[in-house]
Amino acid sequence: MKTIRIPRGVYCCLAFLLACLISGSPLPAQSPSLTERLSPNTVFFLVWNGHASYAGSEQKNHLLQLLHDPAFASMWTAATNKVQQGTPNAAGAAGASLAPDIISALDNPFVFGVVIDPDAPKTAAPGVSTSPFAAFGIYDETGKADVVEKLEAQSRAGSKTTVEVTKYDFSGASIEVRTAGKQVSYRAHAGNYYLMADRKQVIEDLVTRFRSADRPATSIAQSAEYDRMHKYVGADAALEIFGRIPDSSTWNLPEKNAKQIMQLAKSLHLEKIHVLAGALNFEGEATRFRGAVLGDTSPTGLFDVAGASGATFQTQPVIATAPVFSITHMNLAALYQLIRDAVNDSAPSGSNPNLAMVEAGAQNFLGMSITDALSLFPGEIASASFYSADGVPEQLYAATIEKPDAVLRVLRALVGTMISNEDTSGSATYLDLAYPYTDPATGAKRRRFYYVAVTPKVIVAAPRKAMLREALQRLDAGAADPPATGVLADPQYAQLRSRLPEKLSGLTGASISGIPLDSILKNIESQAAPAANPSNGQKPPDLSWLRLDVISRYLHITLSGWWKDSSGVYFDSYIQ
Repeated sequence: MKTIRIPRGVYCCLAFLLACLISGSPLPAQSPSLTERLSPNTVFFLVWNGHASYAGSEQKNHLLQLLHDPAFASMWTAATNKVQQGTPNAAGAAGASLAPDIISALDNPFVFGVVIDPDAPKTAAPGVSTSPFAAFGIYDETGKADVVEKLEAQSRAGSKTTVEVTKYDFSGASIEVRTAGKQVSYRAHAGNYYLMADRKQVIEDLVTRFRSADRPATSIAQSAEYDRMHKYVGADAALEIFGRIPDSSTWNLPEKNAKQIMQLAKSLHLEKIHVLAGALNFEGEATRFRGAVLGDTSPTGLFDVAGASGATFQTQPVIATAPVFSITHMNLAALYQLIRDAVNDSAPSGSNPNLAMVEAGAQNFLGMSITDALSLFPGEIASASFYSADGVPEQLYAATIEKPDAVLRVLRALVGTMISNEDTSGSATYLDLAYPYTDPATGAKRRRFYYVAVTPKVIVAAPRKAMLREALQRLDAGAADPPATGVLADPQYAQLRSRLPEKLSGLTGASISGIPLDSILKNIESQAAPAANPSNGQKPPDLSWLRLDVISRYLHITLSGWWKDSSGVYFDSYIQ
């Protein structure tokens, strides 16, 4: 049997986040900013504004206090080593020095982005397919040139592919061309900036924009989309994200995929999404990440999937005692309609016969259309995570419904073979579901139970019947039964909730102090142990490097909300 492994991407994300947040002394302000130098053809960028963007916040921000705790250093080093161990040909010495190099480098600002070059497919060699989109990176290497060179050397040492390096002159600047197989990339220095791109035209444009101390005549910062975004996310963010969908007439896609991609964009009405943005800020005790997706919210399009905002959630009493919960409003029927349109529009005749067959089968099987079945669920969906003392998770789910008799008819059609018992108590109908599974430790065939209750307005599902009945009791009591435990009972909940709008489409929270983190880790390790095969070198994941006691010492609660209005969808998140 294969060992249970934590994906390397998890370690990479953790290492990147920690590296971005742990840094040294602030730098003098740079003018103009990186964003003010970017091409107006930029369609996406992520900007890290360096330590100067949050200097002084370490004394009050809980997340920064955690990251600067000496006890946290070992966790950071271990996370970095996990990433380095997964890098082919990485030398042990390089792995030991990677963490301080990244921390030092990220004192300074950098940007990663994507530009659209409408003329790229036109200028490509005959028979060569060229994307109009090109990636670039920019790093302010003030005082960090030696660190950049060291990290570059580590990257070359870990590469399996031979890289051919040539250079050419562009208006007095030396541009390095790196060819590795079919991949070509470019490097250059302009003033204090280290520039990277995967397109010749892009690197030359970057050199022109960054070699001068003056602002370029044009930039993405002068666009209406950026101005609209910047007004919302505010100034002085440590991390900024910006994206826009350019006019599809400028995409000039290669002929091979152009028709399918353009048809999909049309079916999903991507032209209605104008701009997206996000910003990370460390002001105050809580770390805040907020953003928006703005555009034309009129029917029909992806904005239809987001449910309307309201002052209350019907399912909130169900999740009231959970340490982790999520409630969201989603228009399931609208989502299906978008998918349906996209599938049909991709068919040459405008109607996909396979989809028609599926819909006809659903009509016969359910006694109603798929759209009508989805319409029985108005869109409020909730989930809650509970944990036993030994770290075993239990998931509870709830959703608002209409026409409970019709919902029961659909359930009996879909899972009728798994219903082992059905009974009624008051206005609720209980279904006991049993389904087979294989015990991972013994290989024995067993049955697992899940219990469902259908009430006049809500359907609830839980792994234990006692949990299900307790949830229904809270639902019947409503606001008259204040939670004794869980996120909603956390003293910091009311403080963070007051920062969000009264009317929301979704709310997610977690009481970190209410989650038995150490027990969860032990449970993961115990579950992974039977699958390990030492003879093949397969081992269960070693999680001893995770100092969770340090995390819970500083971080206590997270809360996120999102909402919708006539201009788009917004979100706001806090961790404190």
